[in-house]
Amino acid sequence: MINRNSLRSVTGLLALANILLLLALNLAACGETGTAPENDLSATAPVLPEAERLNFDFRFFTESDLPAKADGQYDHFVNAYLRAVVLDAMGRLVLAAPVSAFSAALHTTPVADEDGSWVWSYDWTYGQEIATIVLRGQPDGGQVFWTLGLQPRGSDQVFTWFHGATTNEGRSGHWFFRDLDDPDLPVVGEISWGLLDGGTFLQFLSLEEDSHGDTLRFENRDPDFGILFTEGLGGQESHIRWHADGSGSLRVPDYNGGLPACWDAFQRNTVCP
Repeated sequence: MINRNSLRSVTGLLALANILLLLALNLAACGETGTAPENDLSATAPVLPEAERLNFDFRFFTESDLPAKADGQYDHFVNAYLRAVVLDAMGRLVLAAPVSAFSAALHTTPVADEDGSWVWSYDWTYGQEIATIVLRGQPDGGQVFWTLGLQPRGSDQVFTWFHGATTNEGRSGHWFFRDLDDPDLPVVGEISWGLLDGGTFLQFLSLEEDSHGDTLRFENRDPDFGILFTEGLGGQESHIRWHADGSGSLRVPDYNGGLPACWDAFQRNTVCP
């Protein structure tokens, strides 16, 4: 049986947004294998989203030399760094399993079904456990509707893990996730991605009762980048923003009295413009 604790919904990421500095996480290793029969018509199958669109790019923080900046004149950057590094770890933890399961389809050949849909079926390895993935894509005009089912090894039951739709050849889309720990398999979160004016975004939305509407969003408008968190209750927004020149800012309720805190191109504290 697949370890369902490692397949938790995105809600865990959202609920931890206000206690990021208290967390220490270990990421599970994962890999995938896939096999599927050949199909000469596979060139007409719908386009799978690129895995790169479903991964945060926090290299500005994760590759920074924090120890060299650990004194008072870098406090604003250090605070943002600590939050971003934990968010990066959480993002990888939450996305590792679903992105791995979905992107493994890139190594298989889909089969056309009589109803016009295309089916990818393959074995998927996560840690020491193996499951069969049945991914179905149904083209409908400019959209493709997706359903990903997971069948644990040795079980006859197929769980619908997530479903959603894509447009723009997979460049935009959304997935609704189900909680595999709950026998009722409720929808507890949504991941969406797409295009912005001059960039792209990746977003988590919690649909669980105790955090409904909490939203975590990453925007890439190179040379400008941002992480935004919005509380579903009250709509209060926090952010971390940075630029290709090294400067940036953060505004969170539990730092600097909730006021914006900025750093310059050398990550030194500076007055916000």
